[in-house]
Amino acid sequence: MQKILRKNAGGITWYVPEDEENTLGDKLADLSNLIREEAATVHKKGRRKVFASVGTTAGGEEIYLKTFRLTGLSLKLKHLFFRSKAMRELMIGLTARERGVPAVVPLAAGEKRRMGLIDECYVLLKKIDSAINLRDYLYREDVPQRQRSRVIEALGRLARKSHESGIFQTDFSLNNFLLKDPCEPTPTIYLIDFERTYVHKYLSEDMRNWALAKLNRVGTNFSVTDRLRFLKAYSAGKNTERSSLLHWMKELDKQTHWILRKDALRIHSACVRSGRGYKRYTDGRHSAYFLEGYDANELIHLTKEPAEEVTAKTLGPFKPCEARRRIHGKDAEIEVDVYKFLLHNSTPSGARPAVEAWQTANALIKANIRVSPAVGAVEVSEGNSYLGYLIIKHAHGLKDLREAIAEARLRPDRKRVFLWHTARFLSRLHNHGTFSAPISIGDIGVQESSSGKIRLCLMRPFKFAVVLTSTIDGTRLDDRDSDLNRLEAFLGDLMGERDVELLRRLYKLHSSNIPSCGETPCSYTPGRWSMSRFL
Repeated sequence: MQKILRKNAGGITWYVPEDEENTLGDKLADLSNLIREEAATVHKKGRRKVFASVGTTAGGEEIYLKTFRLTGLSLKLKHLFFRSKAMRELMIGLTARERGVPAVVPLAAGEKRRMGLIDECYVLLKKIDSAINLRDYLYREDVPQRQRSRVIEALGRLARKSHESGIFQTDFSLNNFLLKDPCEPTPTIYLIDFERTYVHKYLSEDMRNWALAKLNRVGTNFSVTDRLRFLKAYSAGKNTERSSLLHWMKELDKQTHWILRKDALRIHSACVRSGRGYKRYTDGRHSAYFLEGYDANELIHLTKEPAEEVTAKTLGPFKPCEARRRIHGKDAEIEVDVYKFLLHNSTPSGARPAVEAWQTANALIKANIRVSPAVGAVEVSEGNSYLGYLIIKHAHGLKDLREAIAEARLRPDRKRVFLWHTARFLSRLHNHGTFSAPISIGDIGVQESSSGKIRLCLMRPFKFAVVLTSTIDGTRLDDRDSDLNRLEAFLGDLMGERDVELLRRLYKLHSSNIPSCGETPCSYTPGRWSMSRFL
């Protein structure tokens, strides 16, 4: 490990690797003043973390600043015994580079103390010229297949190298990589963001599979061929038979679905509190839950406008009325659908359909399932009755599932493609719950891209019930069969006997990758404490 120099500037203690001393030069004092004056240009801001650019360069490259704020006495006391997040990022980045892992290593780490306790800590990062986020690149539809294949193979090699070097990211995802020169025969990929990374002497097979299952949280944007290509590059010539890779991929899929289920349940609870991109507002009569970037007063105003109904469906004890409105979004004016829920005294107590639908939509989005994005939910105090509103961003360019299959009716091969996607979509939904009402027109939408890719979307999240347990119980397994019957009844005359049989076979095929009743497929789960945290 190379020598770390300690420097004080503007009330901040900076820790600079010896080989970066000349790069930073006398910029530390200016950076300390900029931090004190809060003059950095903020790009992303959270409750405890801020990412900003500082308007200066080092070695000709722009410098970014990552700030960690320590709130609460217990968190500050903890760092009397453990290194700060900034110092850990610096030390782990240097370790990764020394072990031959291509990584974006921090230029320096800083700590600001008050009364001996760390109040804030900082990481200085140098921008890599012409590098782009790997997730953004691989999610584009205009990338040539040959380039995409080379990038996926390079990612597999980098993942293997980092794991062989003992570098373990507990939140392994495509967002933690930067891509440079994607058009070259050998693209360059860098590992970034060591905030949740630990160093071990070696990684067990269970730890590696856990990390790969986390990386596998990509929804339906990657084909089976893409996944096999990645695993083949990761295995470096070992167990490269297709049957072995398919079995490995299936086991990873089970772990991924289990992880996604836990992620979804966490967001299901978090989205009704302020933080993590969500906001909560209450006054004497209204309670609003909404995404950051929207205005609570504007959402509440939607509930006061005369609602011209577009559609009205009776669902059990409540009748949601849909109206179309326009509001100011994060960047521009957007069109939204407003659903009104009115429950009378005869309704069982505790029912909150608007908020429950808001939670369902955010949970499924976190699980990489396409859902009409919910902007917010508003509840209005109405005595003993319940009045709630769900505001959903209107989805343009989608067809109803029944309409799409009807258009493909005269082309059996095309119809089979739609049934394949329908079975996969339903099996992925069933990892989180089941429908709470019969499927009707407008519930499931279909989007077909110019390249021919088909994606299904849940248009009305209030008709889906999320199971609030880490495993699916037997009762819900029975409800899965009920959902298949509902889907067959919805498609009705568009489905022949062979189509019904094919749909059920495809559903069984896709469901084999979903954890079964009571199953916990992950034999490894990162513990809360680890000796590697002392590194």
